[in-house]
Amino acid sequence: MGHDLPAAGMQDRLPVMDVYTGTYEIRWSDLDANGHVNYAAYIDAAGDLRYRFFTEPGFPPQKFVELGMGPIYTDIHAQFLREVRLGETVTITYALAGLSTHGGRWRVHHDVLKANGKRAVSIDLEGTILDLTARKAALPPPELAQVFSLIPRAADFEVLPDSMRSR
Repeated sequence: MGHDLPAAGMQDRLPVMDVYTGTYEIRWSDLDANGHVNYAAYIDAAGDLRYRFFTEPGFPPQKFVELGMGPIYTDIHAQFLREVRLGETVTITYALAGLSTHGGRWRVHHDVLKANGKRAVSIDLEGTILDLTARKAALPPPELAQVFSLIPRAADFEVLPDSMRSR
């Protein structure tokens, strides 16, 4: 079956930071024909931030390859609140908004903040871990589950059902 992840109440037991952030400078290649930042640039920059987070405690992208698994998105929602321009440096936040008991499903939240601290974009992603050989959802191994336990929790964090079909 798998092991249970300590999803609920984790803030009380582990040294979880309040927020994890990184900066990103908007490049020419991030713009669309209208001069707006293409939504995919925000999603890619948020993905890079998550990989950086996983690398810090010793779970770099190569580890996913070695284990034959990787994270995939099952749902993406972005809300665009303020325009961001070429050359601006934004701060991207990362928080775990939901996790199933066995770690087979996850939900993350990112805010993209302008230099003045105002939120420009809000991104919510849901996903699972994919077994790259079987091409099916898989449970995370213990070392990956440990990294999940370190991700800062969103204020509205919730325990998700293990099956995506239960939604």
